[in-house]
This record gives sequence, C-alpha cells and structure tokens, in this order.
Amino acid sequence: MKKKLSLLAFIGFMLFALSSCTNRITLLFLNWGEYIDESLLDEFEDLHNCNVSMDLGESNEIFYSKVFAGTTVYDVVCPSDYMVMKMYKKGLLEEINFEQGDDPDNTKYISSYNPDTDIREGVKSIRDDMISGTDEDIVKYYVPYLWGTWGLMYSTKKDGLENAVINNPDGPWASLFRKNVPNGTRIAMYDSHQHAYYSACRYLGKDVDKELPQSELDEIRKLVEKTKFNAWGTDNIKKNIVADNLDLGFMWTGDFLYYYAEQAADRACRALIDDKISNDELVPFLDAILDNDADDTTVSRTYKDLNQYEIGFDIYIPTDTIAFCDNLVIVKDKSRSNRKTQLIYDFINFMSSQKIDLRNEEAKEEDPDGENASDDDFIYPTDANTQFVCYDTPFIKTYHGILELRDDETIYDEDLLSDLKMNGSTSDASSYNDSDIYWAAYNYALSIAFEKYYPENGKVGSILGSFDRKYVNLINNTFNNARA
Repeated sequence: MKKKLSLLAFIGFMLFALSSCTNRITLLFLNWGEYIDESLLDEFEDLHNCNVSMDLGESNEIFYSKVFAGTTVYDVVCPSDYMVMKMYKKGLLEEINFEQGDDPDNTKYISSYNPDTDIREGVKSIRDDMISGTDEDIVKYYVPYLWGTWGLMYSTKKDGLENAVINNPDGPWASLFRKNVPNGTRIAMYDSHQHAYYSACRYLGKDVDKELPQSELDEIRKLVEKTKFNAWGTDNIKKNIVADNLDLGFMWTGDFLYYYAEQAADRACRALIDDKISNDELVPFLDAILDNDADDTTVSRTYKDLNQYEIGFDIYIPTDTIAFCDNLVIVKDKSRSNRKTQLIYDFINFMSSQKIDLRNEEAKEEDPDGENASDDDFIYPTDANTQFVCYDTPFIKTYHGILELRDDETIYDEDLLSDLKMNGSTSDASSYNDSDIYWAAYNYALSIAFEKYYPENGKVGSILGSFDRKYVNLINNTFNNARA
C-alpha cells in the first residue's frame, strides 16, 4: 500500500501560492504514495475550478504526527482504521454529515453511497472492529476509500516452498519464521515494526490486541534474531520475488496483485508473439497460468510445453491475517470557510462515486440513460482508482464492475492479436506493453485475481491494535534490538 514517498512538500506550497493569485480554492490532501489515479485529481480540479495539493506520507504514524502538529492544516487525510480510531479519540476529526437534511440547497453531505447497503461485508466487519475499539459514533467520522489484506507472497519456483507455506504443520506463519521451509529459502519481513510484531504474535500464539509484558516482548526479539531475515523491505519485497532474488515475504495483497496481473499479461503477449499459442487459445492460456479452473487439456498443453511462461509467484492469505481499511477523514479546523467545507464534501463525494455524469441538465433530461452520450461525458472514479491501485474497493457495485472486466470483447479481437504478432518483440517489452491486447489480457487477469484474492463476501483477518505511544515505542525498541 502505500508506496514510497515520491513528491516534495514544497509543491503543495507552490500550488497554495498559485491559488491565492487565481482565487481558486486549494484543497490540501494527505495521502499515501501511488495510492490514487492522479488523473482523477485533474478531473476534479476542472469540474470544481479548484486546486488539489496532495502531500504524501509513508506511515499512519507520520499521518498522525502531521495532523497533530497542525503546521499544515490538511483538509482530507487517508489514515487506516486503527489510526482513525486514535485521531477520533484525540478529537482531531470533524464529524461528517451523511444526511441531506431539510434544506434542499445544503449540499454539505455525503450522497455518493449508502453506508448500510453499498458497502462490502469485509468493510462492515472492519467497521464493527472500529466500533468495539471506540464507540458507535466513530462511523460518522470517516468514508472508506480502499481496503484489503496482508499475505505471504512466495516463489512457486522454489521446490517445496508452496507446500511449506500452505500446508505447514505449525501454521502458515511458521514459514515466515523459517519453520519447515526448504533449505536456503530467502525470506523478507515488511519494514514496519507493528506489522512484524503482528506476524510474530500470530506465530507464537499471542494476543495481538493487548499489550504484552516485557518477558513476551523478549521472546519476540529472540524469534526475530533466530530467523535472520534476508531483508527488511517495502516495495522491493515483491520486486525481488518477481526477479527471483527472494523467495518469501510478508506484504500487502494489493501490491502483489498488480504484479500478478501484469506478469500474466506479459506472459500472454510473449506466448502469442512466439507463436506458442494461437489466437483462440489466449483465454484458456490465461486461465491456465492463473489457475482459473482450466480444463485438464489446457493445463497439460500449457505446462508441458510452455513452462517458461508460468507466472512464478503467488500469495497465501492466512485467515487470521491483518485486514485493513483506509479511509477519507476531515481534519477539524474551526477557521475553515463554508466554501472550503463545501469543496471537501465535493471531493469525498467525487472519490466515492462510481459514475459522474458531466452533461448539462438539458442533455440529462433528453437522454437520462446516456445511450447517445460519449465516453467523455462520464467519469468513473471508484472504478478507475481501484484498477489503478489494485487494492480492493469497499463498494459493491465497483467490485462487480471489476469482475466484469473479463467480458471485454477486445481480448477476442483477432485483428488486434494479428497486429500484436506483427509488431511485437519478446526482446523488447515496450513493443507490446501498451497495446490494446496487452491491456485486455491485463484486465482479464485482474478480474480473475480480484475474485480469487478478494472474495466478494470475504471477512478475513483483523485490524491492527490502536496502542498508545509508549507501547509502540516498546515494540520499536524490541525490533531495533533484534535487528541490531
């Protein structure tokens, strides 16, 4: 999630200065890196004649420190569940109005979705966890943005590793700490002490929701020392597993899923260009390498002759893993103008909308279903964002839209396949990775992967505990000492 910091903070101040000159309001948005389709920000700015200045943070703790310090008064922030709980308890958040009220001219309310009927079951489960950690009023302070799970990404090329992860007699967490794994397995731990703490607690059978005595923290420290991880990383974990430089790592499912769909599309294009599969074998080939209930003939043909096209990695998601939901919250600011408040509500509504009709009122009345409209007349924010980031959507309709990507007829277009074979080269990925057939294969793979790794009614795992700063420091000291 939430990838490395990539923008400089002064950009926000430059935009702020520019807005002062042009009288365009600037909305200050604190987000994770590479966690939004940035074209949506351009669309929102054009639609509302404003500026959006997006600052980036690389952890929930950084989000909290920025908001708490108040040096920059952010308008909208995107913290995870446990950090929303902490900000709520500290009184840092503004209550969000989910009801229109009696004044028809009052648009300062969330109208883009119904939290009772439009939200996925897994997100509702996380909501229940947040309520149990605070009170029922917390649901008035956030709007779900993206959510998902953590999993154990592993190389399928390492003999015996897949079985050690999935069928480990000591449980799936045991493989992460070198129990019953093949000799020479190269293992990485995610470089976040609270997430490492969670995985160690799960392996040792400890309660992840309560503070542990020092003796049990010492037990965790000894476990980490004994494990001798080959690496502590973030984005580089998945990249190194894909490159065959690591074999196993603990990470976000969404980060894995993007690479999974990308590699499937790459393999499909290579096999087509090499004339190893025919046009009408593309979908069965993708089904085979994605293990999508392909028939025995397809599987046999693909893996007997084409094993060089296997994806080479997969992910296992334990039932007791970390689940998370990142959310849009409004930072409390007593000096905020009504105009700015309205812009904030417009932004949250925009980011939570499945479809926005840009046509004027007359066009909408003449053609309410948009049958004669063009693609440029609509924006699909939640669809675009989910496909770009590859984390799961909290919205039921958007999820179903992702599953329908496999029905894109482009993937069956023989002319596009012929063009790919004519112009593509397996020695130069740039010759095909921007082709229509590449993206049709990518979308097909993404659709299959979403259904496989983000089950529609899945309720997996639990959120991180909202510990106070003193105990978080103890966790950090434990892992710093273990790594030293």
